[in-house]
Amino acid sequence: MNLRQLRWPVVLAALVVTLGGLFGGGHLVRSRTVDQPLAAALSGVDGLESYRVERVGDIQEIVLLPGPGADLKETYRAAERQVRQILKDAPHAIVVADRRGESLSAVADRLDLYVAEGVATGAYAAMADRIAAEVAPIGAEAEVAVDSRRVYVAVRLGDEYLYSVVDRPALRTGTAAGGGAGQ
Repeated sequence: MNLRQLRWPVVLAALVVTLGGLFGGGHLVRSRTVDQPLAAALSGVDGLESYRVERVGDIQEIVLLPGPGADLKETYRAAERQVRQILKDAPHAIVVADRRGESLSAVADRLDLYVAEGVATGAYAAMADRIAAEVAPIGAEAEVAVDSRRVYVAVRLGDEYLYSVVDRPALRTGTAAGGGAGQ
């Protein structure tokens, strides 16, 4: 076969059409199997004001915006169930957005510090008390909830609200409760 006798414009056109069909087909399949079911599932979650799906490398990042009066723990858990059901084992991350203004932004770093300390020590009641004491002078109300997997913090001040969801460390197996190795 002589390469000079090939019709290069026809070969290139065929290559472009093939690649376009593959990318278009992939987009269509993703739209029908992931995007539309995810939109339908998340639109039915109580307390969820809006959401958006972004691609960050190979990971789908689902950004949730719970409403101002939403029960953060229940809204997050319901949205997470829907996302896991649709995406299954596909790599994804769920991020919680909020509407913090100047007042809440000013205390956000301290609140993050208290949550990190509470997660590290397991002193969740003290963490909740410190968060409430930190936001009381600015007139805000704090709600803290903890389950076996996460810590949920919601702080509300008028039209502003700050949400935080932090994973708890996994419990190590093989150690006695209250004791460590060698005890």
